[in-house]
Amino acid sequence: MKKSKRQTMKFTPRKLILVTSLMVMASSLMATDSMATTPPESQPEISSCPAAFFAVKVHEDAKQCQPFDTDMPASMVYFIADTPDAIVAYYLALMPDLSLKGEHNQRVLLVNDAQNVRVVVSPDGEGAQVDILVLGKETPAPIASLSND
Repeated sequence: MKKSKRQTMKFTPRKLILVTSLMVMASSLMATDSMATTPPESQPEISSCPAAFFAVKVHEDAKQCQPFDTDMPASMVYFIADTPDAIVAYYLALMPDLSLKGEHNQRVLLVNDAQNVRVVVSPDGEGAQVDILVLGKETPAPIASLSND
């Protein structure tokens, strides 16, 4: 009867470090590849910008519109490559029933007379972010004025 020679591979410390490093690199590459192709689950849907969101006009240069709720209360956010001051002036001129309710942390709050439409304009990189909240036809409780305190 023949005895089979069993070959065993000897790992020197240098080979062991090399093999371990290659395995770590391969697993991190696979993880990076799967993260790059899988979108986050909680990311809101970006859609083309409408001309208006309920009773609120949307600036014609608006980008990255994200409606969060389309049932009352409804909300949407968008980006505009213009200064926050220019967007506040745009809304005050376009919608005379909006008035400046206050400013806090560089965010400007505009509210209509019925207090059921709220527009928040804040700086965002090289432009502004506009948040629109429409509460519905019923008049909510009045909101307090914001201050820089």
